[in-house]
Amino acid sequence: MGNLISKKIRGFRDILPDESQKFLHIENLINNVMPLYDIEQVRLPALESANLFQRSIGETSDIVTKEMYSFDDRNGETLCMIPEGTASCLRLALENNLIYDRGPKKKRLYYISPMFRHERPQKGRYRQFTQLGVEFYGDESIHDDIDLLLLTSNLFHKLDLNDINLHLNTIGSTDDREKYSIKLIEYFHKYEKTLSDVQKKTLSKNPMRLLDTKDPLLQEIVSSAPIITDFINKNSYKNFDLILNQLNDLGIPFIHDSRLVRGLDYYNDLVFEWKTSKLGSQDAVCAGGRYNNLSSIIGDTCIPAVGFAMGIDRMVELFQYNSSRINIGFADISDKHSSISLIIKDLRELDCNFNLKIMDRNKSLTKQIKQADKEQCELLLIVGEDEISNNMFTIKHLRNDEKDRKITFSEVKDIILGHST
Repeated sequence: MGNLISKKIRGFRDILPDESQKFLHIENLINNVMPLYDIEQVRLPALESANLFQRSIGETSDIVTKEMYSFDDRNGETLCMIPEGTASCLRLALENNLIYDRGPKKKRLYYISPMFRHERPQKGRYRQFTQLGVEFYGDESIHDDIDLLLLTSNLFHKLDLNDINLHLNTIGSTDDREKYSIKLIEYFHKYEKTLSDVQKKTLSKNPMRLLDTKDPLLQEIVSSAPIITDFINKNSYKNFDLILNQLNDLGIPFIHDSRLVRGLDYYNDLVFEWKTSKLGSQDAVCAGGRYNNLSSIIGDTCIPAVGFAMGIDRMVELFQYNSSRINIGFADISDKHSSISLIIKDLRELDCNFNLKIMDRNKSLTKQIKQADKEQCELLLIVGEDEISNNMFTIKHLRNDEKDRKITFSEVKDIILGHST
């Protein structure tokens, strides 16, 4: 249609019924799995104070300087559409006393929420996207790290996604990263003439962010850069080895990627990404790590934490979905509209998995049958004067050669369940 007063904004997208079914299936699966790990759901607000992300992510980060949708409201406060969930969820947990009361409290939270970033649109990257975020608070041991990795592995297994590989590394303590950053600056200065102005600025503010570049020329330089594993303290390395050993014991394959880092300052020790080769350059479908320092930035108190974010939009692109719901058609060839409405009401209250499609009552039975076939119905329930008088349906099988027959209402559920298995 060419005469719309407006069309969708660049970088945003319409999610149509077929794809929406995939979102619903994935979200339902997530909601069913989370209680097994004692994780409770929270709902994040779409708007936060821009200061929350300026402080937590960093005022010089690309997210804050280029990608946040921010504006001044009528009270003069600078607000933004949330660009990520980790800081927002931690703010929620601290403000509502969920994770601190005279000391850190253990708590596990998750959210499925829209996020907003003004990025260059491409496959797998949109300016509005949906993320699953999971945050574990209050435990400094590697127990939460392992449980978080088990959770992600379990989710991928239940979705039957096999071409996704776990990459992980340790980035040590703040002191380790500071020593490493000094070496990176020394290294990249040798290639200063090949760096863009933006890359030079990144080098001066946070050189580790250069390691995640998508620039092919810079990737060649990065391949020979110092690696962070040469700067890790003994305790961090010990914990990382324990994590790797447990993953081996649990049968979870992994790749120790010594060049995997996190560009945000609050991360420490374990970092990980689940990557696929099926989405081009947007290869990470899940990323996370430990961030014990973030609570000190947001709430001036130290609470150990580890978490991840998973892109639901990218999961939808990878996921092959075949609905278990069958389509049941309903054909009305009677004149008793009040009786028909009551029958439809009772059908809709049946406790089984099906889509009820009402055929056009103004059409002949022949045309209603053709309509049911076009709408891919497995069965067609036909009701006329005789069926109403005898409290029966005529059932017509549209995908096999079974003969039409009369059934009672009580038989409908068993027939539907038989076709759903």
